[in-house]
This record gives sequence, structure tokens and C-alpha cells, in this order.
Amino acid sequence: MLRVGPHSARRGPVYGTVYGPTRAFATAALLALAATCATKRAHADHEVAELSYERPSELEACPDENAFRRAVIARLGRDPFVVGAARKISVRLTQSGATLSAIVHVDEAGSVRGERRIDTRSGCEELASGAALAVSIAIDPLAALGPPAEPESATKPSASTTNPPAPSTKPKPAPANPKPLPVAKPASPRAPDEQEAAVNRGFVRAGGRAWLNAVPGASAGPTIGLGYQRGLGSIALDGIFVLPQAENVAGTRRAVSVALLAAEFSPCAHFDALRLCALLDAGALLARGQGVAVPSSGAKFDLSAGAGLGYSFFVGHFSFTPELTASARLTKTELDLDGTTVWTTPRGLGSFGLELGYDFFR
Repeated sequence: MLRVGPHSARRGPVYGTVYGPTRAFATAALLALAATCATKRAHADHEVAELSYERPSELEACPDENAFRRAVIARLGRDPFVVGAARKISVRLTQSGATLSAIVHVDEAGSVRGERRIDTRSGCEELASGAALAVSIAIDPLAALGPPAEPESATKPSASTTNPPAPSTKPKPAPANPKPLPVAKPASPRAPDEQEAAVNRGFVRAGGRAWLNAVPGASAGPTIGLGYQRGLGSIALDGIFVLPQAENVAGTRRAVSVALLAAEFSPCAHFDALRLCALLDAGALLARGQGVAVPSSGAKFDLSAGAGLGYSFFVGHFSFTPELTASARLTKTELDLDGTTVWTTPRGLGSFGLELGYDFFR
């Protein structure tokens, strides 16, 4: 699917977002056809540009500037990069979650000519190949999508051929096999572990959960935490508070109010935007008597273990994640009031929550 963004008189065309190598090449062909119809200038020496290439440190697995320049040169059959050229092309690599992006920006004679964004989840090789094709089209669309061009040195006569020697009667030896011209290698599929190895993010998050059986009945409360993801795995630590709920002694106004304060440790496995986590919660049940002559309060240790399932939606540095959890209590607590057992902790508990996260580095 090709999505074309709104055009702007000031900024020029925005060519949209492309997923995958096949669609990227099809889109590039359409752009080249449009450029060919709109401009009928012949290939000449002025088809040059000044390149600016930005690759963040967390994307070291992606090609550096020299490798990227070689990929463009291989496509065009010549070196089109000249410092100080009127046409300025900038390439910036970014990452949002598991999605890698390349933003290609073209500026000529002080005015913005256009910008294109390429997105992929298949790794750095595919991203760099698509970006190199986009830069080649921006410089010389006919050469970029035509057959491989001969290097400029091959079209210039050498000094030895300016004045050819007299023909010889000796039979000529068979010519050696010519070396093929350098052509950029197509992006090859990467193994799943290599695709995800580039994911490297630290994050903070906050949200709220609706709880069942954490305290008497149903309740809710906030969460806040931080974590780190590397490749397919992540770890996080969250603080949890469940608002107090009361359990009454039958037939009286006496009751016990119970709240929960805990820390949750969660190692997770990530499959694109889906995450599956193991949960270990340790904290304290905070109880207080109500409707008694001498109100008292106390705390009891509470421990539970379980699993959580979430799905994240990424928008830039932000993520929005609905999550469902289920746990089993490893401790049992009975709360008494004047010798009467008022509430006993249930064996199972669970929650449904909504979480807002922010990636503070990638």
C-alpha cells in the first residue's frame, strides 16, 4: 500500500511511506516515470548532488556513509557526489520500535524539492537498498532505473587508441572475459533474530489497571515504571497501587479496608508489537479496621506470580499498550476484626490495564 501525503507549495511533494523492497521498487519506478515526463533534459555533467548522511549510533548495523555512497555509485555507474553542488540531498536513518526508517530530503537552489520516507521491518540491508534507489532517482532517474551504466572512464578513449597502430597480420588472441560492472546487491532476507537485533530502546511508562481480587472485590489503581529492550527481550520494573476496598462483617457496621502496594518485575519476549511477559509481584496488603472502638491498622506481605499479554501501538517515541494479566497468590492472608475473620485473600487475581510509554533513546 502506498500512502501519499498532502502536497505543500512551500515544501514540495512528499512521496509517502513504503513497506518492503518490492513495493519500494514499484514506487520508485512511478516516481522515475513522473520525473521523466516532467523533465526532458539530457544526462549531463550537472546531474550531481551534495550528500549528507546521518546514522545514529544505535543503528551501527546499518551501512555507513562510505558504503551508502558506493551503493548509489554502483546504481548510476558514476560518482554523482560533488561538494558544493546546487542540489543537496540528506539521508537520515531512524528507528521507532521494530520499524526502521530512512528519510530522504531533496533541496535545490535554496528551495525544498521533496521528501520521501521509507519504512521497513526487514532490517538495515533492505532499508539502505531502498534509500540508495531513492537517492539515485533524485539525482538521475533515467540512469537509476535503466540498465547498468558504463563507468565514465569506459567511454573516454585512452591515449593508446588515439593513434591506432598499423593492422597486424598475426592472429589476435581471444579476448579475456570482461569483468562485470559493479551492481548493488539486492537486499537479502534476514533471519528473524537479525531483524530484531537492531531494536534497542529504554523506556518509561505509566498507566492504570482495573483489578479483580487484589483487594476485596474489584478496584483500580495507577502504575508507573521503567525498562529496557534489546532485540527480542526486555525487562521492566513497575510500581503498583491498588485503591482500598472495604469488606464488612455480616450484620454489623464493622469492616476492614484493604489496599495493595507492590513492585512488579516483568521479563518479556517481544514478537513485533506483541509482548508476552512473566510477572512477579511482591508488596504489602495495607489493612485498617473501621467501625470499631479502637481502630487499628497493619500490613501483611503479599507475593504473586503470573503472566501478562500486551499489544503496543507505536507513534514516534510514544507507545500505547492495552494489557491483560493473570496471577496466582503464593501467600495466604486472613484479616481478623475482634476475633472474627473478615477477609481471606483469594488464590487468583487479575487485571486489565492501559499503558502509555515513552522511548527516551533508540
